[in-house]
Amino acid sequence: MSANMKRILVPIDSSEIAERAMQEAIKVNRFGEAEVHVLYVADINKLAINAYLSGNVLLEIGKAGERILNAALEKFPESMKVVKVYRTGDPAETITEYAKEIDADLIIMGSRGLGLVRGVLLGSVSKYVLERTKCPVLIVK
Repeated sequence: MSANMKRILVPIDSSEIAERAMQEAIKVNRFGEAEVHVLYVADINKLAINAYLSGNVLLEIGKAGERILNAALEKFPESMKVVKVYRTGDPAETITEYAKEIDADLIIMGSRGLGLVRGVLLGSVSKYVLERTKCPVLIVK
Protein backbone atom coordinates (compact mmCIF):
# COMPACT_ATOMS: atom_id res chain seq x y z
CA MET A 1 0.00 0.00 0.00
CA SER A 2 1.30 3.44 -0.81
CA ALA A 3 2.08 5.72 2.10
CA ASN A 4 -0.26 8.40 0.81
CA MET A 5 -3.36 6.19 1.01
CA LYS A 6 -5.49 7.72 3.76
CA ARG A 7 -9.01 6.37 3.30
CA ILE A 8 -10.27 3.00 2.05
CA LEU A 9 -14.01 2.56 1.49
CA VAL A 10 -15.54 -0.90 1.90
CA PRO A 11 -19.28 -0.99 1.07
CA ILE A 12 -20.88 -4.07 2.65
CA ASP A 13 -24.09 -6.01 2.98
CA SER A 14 -24.49 -9.32 4.80
CA SER A 15 -23.21 -11.42 1.90
CA GLU A 16 -20.22 -13.73 1.83
CA ILE A 17 -18.65 -11.62 -0.91
CA ALA A 18 -18.79 -8.53 1.34
CA GLU A 19 -16.91 -10.60 3.90
CA ARG A 20 -14.20 -11.26 1.32
CA ALA A 21 -14.02 -7.53 0.51
CA MET A 22 -13.40 -6.80 4.20
CA GLN A 23 -10.65 -9.46 4.34
CA GLU A 24 -9.04 -7.86 1.29
CA ALA A 25 -9.18 -4.44 2.98
CA ILE A 26 -7.39 -5.90 6.01
CA LYS A 27 -4.67 -7.32 3.72
CA VAL A 28 -4.25 -4.10 1.74
CA ASN A 29 -4.14 -2.06 4.95
CA ARG A 30 -1.99 -4.57 6.86
CA PHE A 31 0.16 -1.82 8.38
CA GLY A 32 -2.95 0.08 9.50
CA GLU A 33 -1.88 3.31 7.82
CA ALA A 34 -5.26 4.06 6.25
CA GLU A 35 -8.64 4.70 7.81
CA VAL A 36 -11.15 2.06 6.66
CA HIS A 37 -14.72 3.28 6.13
CA VAL A 38 -17.21 0.41 6.26
CA LEU A 39 -20.41 1.57 4.58
CA TYR A 40 -23.79 -0.16 4.78
CA VAL A 41 -26.54 1.23 2.54
CA ALA A 42 -30.14 0.29 3.36
CA ASP A 43 -31.83 0.23 -0.01
CA ILE A 44 -35.29 1.25 1.17
CA ASN A 45 -36.12 2.33 -2.40
CA LYS A 46 -36.46 -1.36 -3.29
CA LEU A 47 -39.39 -1.78 -0.95
CA ALA A 48 -42.62 -1.42 -2.90
CA ILE A 49 -44.27 0.17 0.12
CA ASN A 50 -41.61 2.86 0.40
CA ALA A 51 -44.18 5.66 0.53
CA TYR A 52 -45.93 3.92 3.42
CA LEU A 53 -42.95 2.94 5.55
CA SER A 54 -43.75 3.69 9.15
CA GLY A 55 -41.21 5.00 11.61
CA ASN A 56 -41.12 1.55 13.23
CA VAL A 57 -40.21 -0.19 9.97
CA LEU A 58 -37.48 2.38 9.28
CA LEU A 59 -36.22 1.88 12.84
CA GLU A 60 -36.05 -1.90 12.33
CA ILE A 61 -34.21 -1.46 9.00
CA GLY A 62 -31.78 0.84 10.80
CA LYS A 63 -31.26 -1.69 13.60
CA ALA A 64 -30.55 -4.44 11.05
CA GLY A 65 -27.99 -2.17 9.37
CA GLU A 66 -26.34 -1.44 12.72
CA ARG A 67 -26.11 -5.18 13.48
CA ILE A 68 -24.42 -5.82 10.11
CA LEU A 69 -21.99 -2.93 10.69
CA ASN A 70 -21.18 -4.00 14.26
CA ALA A 71 -20.53 -7.58 13.10
CA ALA A 72 -18.29 -6.22 10.34
CA LEU A 73 -16.25 -4.14 12.77
CA GLU A 74 -15.43 -7.25 14.80
CA LYS A 75 -13.61 -8.68 11.75
CA PHE A 76 -11.00 -5.90 11.75
CA PRO A 77 -7.91 -5.86 13.99
CA GLU A 78 -8.33 -3.54 16.98
CA SER A 79 -5.27 -1.58 15.91
CA MET A 80 -6.93 -0.59 12.61
CA LYS A 81 -8.86 2.67 12.47
CA VAL A 82 -12.33 1.72 11.22
CA VAL A 83 -15.28 4.07 10.72
CA LYS A 84 -18.74 2.56 10.40
CA VAL A 85 -21.27 4.41 8.28
CA TYR A 86 -25.00 3.72 7.80
CA ARG A 87 -26.89 5.39 4.97
CA THR A 88 -30.19 4.87 3.19
CA GLY A 89 -30.81 5.24 -0.53
CA ASP A 90 -29.76 3.76 -3.82
CA PRO A 91 -26.60 1.71 -3.08
CA ALA A 92 -24.72 2.61 -6.28
CA GLU A 93 -25.35 6.35 -5.96
CA THR A 94 -24.78 6.38 -2.19
CA ILE A 95 -21.46 4.52 -2.44
CA THR A 96 -20.29 6.88 -5.20
CA GLU A 97 -21.37 9.99 -3.26
CA TYR A 98 -19.77 8.79 -0.02
CA ALA A 99 -16.48 7.97 -1.78
CA LYS A 100 -16.41 11.55 -3.06
CA GLU A 101 -17.44 12.95 0.35
CA ILE A 102 -14.52 11.31 2.17
CA ASP A 103 -12.12 11.63 -0.77
CA ALA A 104 -11.52 7.87 -0.77
CA ASP A 105 -8.17 6.66 -2.09
CA LEU A 106 -9.46 3.15 -2.79
CA ILE A 107 -12.80 1.33 -2.83
CA ILE A 108 -12.84 -2.41 -2.14
CA MET A 109 -16.18 -4.05 -2.88
CA GLY A 110 -17.79 -7.29 -3.94
CA SER A 111 -18.64 -7.92 -7.57
CA ARG A 112 -22.21 -8.42 -6.42
CA GLY A 113 -24.07 -8.87 -3.18
CA LEU A 114 -27.54 -9.45 -1.90
CA GLY A 115 -30.32 -7.96 -3.96
CA LEU A 116 -33.83 -8.54 -5.18
CA VAL A 117 -32.48 -9.76 -8.51
CA ARG A 118 -29.29 -11.49 -7.44
CA GLY A 119 -26.37 -10.88 -9.75
CA VAL A 120 -28.15 -8.71 -12.27
CA LEU A 121 -28.98 -5.89 -9.92
CA LEU A 122 -25.97 -5.69 -7.67
CA GLY A 123 -23.54 -6.57 -10.42
CA SER A 124 -24.71 -3.21 -11.69
CA VAL A 125 -23.77 -1.53 -8.39
CA SER A 126 -20.09 -2.40 -8.73
CA LYS A 127 -20.22 -1.43 -12.43
CA TYR A 128 -21.83 1.94 -11.58
CA VAL A 129 -19.24 2.67 -8.88
CA LEU A 130 -16.38 1.60 -11.14
CA GLU A 131 -17.54 3.92 -13.93
CA ARG A 132 -18.33 6.96 -11.77
CA THR A 133 -15.59 7.24 -9.16
CA LYS A 134 -12.22 8.85 -9.67
CA CYS A 135 -10.31 6.58 -7.27
CA PRO A 136 -9.23 2.99 -7.96
CA VAL A 137 -11.83 0.29 -7.29
CA LEU A 138 -10.81 -3.23 -6.32
CA ILE A 139 -13.59 -5.68 -7.20
CA VAL A 140 -13.56 -8.86 -5.11
CA LYS A 141 -15.12 -12.08 -6.46
